[in-house]
Amino acid sequence: MKRTMILLLSMLLLLLAACGKENEQQAFQPGAPVKVAFTMEPKELVSGDTVTFSVKVTQDGQPVDDAKEVKFEWWKDGQEKHETIPASLQGDGVYTAQQTMNEPGSYFVYYHVTARDFHNMQKTPFTVTNKAGETPGPGATPVPEAGANPSHDHGATGHANAETVDYHFSPADNIKVATPTALTVHLMKDNKALDKATVKFEFWRGTDQKHSFVDATETAAGQYDGNVQFPAAGDYTVKVHVEKGEIHDHKDFSLSIK
Repeated sequence: MKRTMILLLSMLLLLLAACGKENEQQAFQPGAPVKVAFTMEPKELVSGDTVTFSVKVTQDGQPVDDAKEVKFEWWKDGQEKHETIPASLQGDGVYTAQQTMNEPGSYFVYYHVTARDFHNMQKTPFTVTNKAGETPGPGATPVPEAGANPSHDHGATGHANAETVDYHFSPADNIKVATPTALTVHLMKDNKALDKATVKFEFWRGTDQKHSFVDATETAAGQYDGNVQFPAAGDYTVKVHVEKGEIHDHKDFSLSIK
């Protein structure tokens, strides 16, 4: 009888250990990917119109209302300067932002969604036409005719025919001097994640002659992370170097360390 009780107790302990291990494995399984659906209204824009950019963010079919960051980056074709506007949560996983488009021309908009350890970004072209009876002012970007297929490339260096890599630079919050900190960059090319690239972070303060380099590691498709330690407070330049096949690209970002 005593032997039977010991055997049953041993089997119970083994069963509990197995269940605990299974639960632990389930607890550490990565979540399902965050999905983003982009829309804009109105779809046909006339100069002076206010456009509403919108994304619906979901995970496993359920709305995501706790995204860390949602914003829209837009620019006119051929211009190096980009404008970024933050989005606000409307509920049910929907985030929106509005922008008045005063000039006709060809434009692009990128949505950036950071939620639950995922980052999503996608570029969409759109056109703003003239009001009836208006003529474009001097230097205005020509509005493409219906059926035309204008170039949608936006080179990191702004040069025509350059390899076009799109960057989203995400340094950690509250960076402290002499403390290892994470730098993250998301890379896209032809509206797809640029994976399996060789990426380095080069950084220096002000006009310092000494530059430091840190290799980045790809932690997700098109996402590269590196640990950097800034030796002193000040205004830094972080240059992201990207190489893959015939792609040899780089872009500078400013970072202030206090």
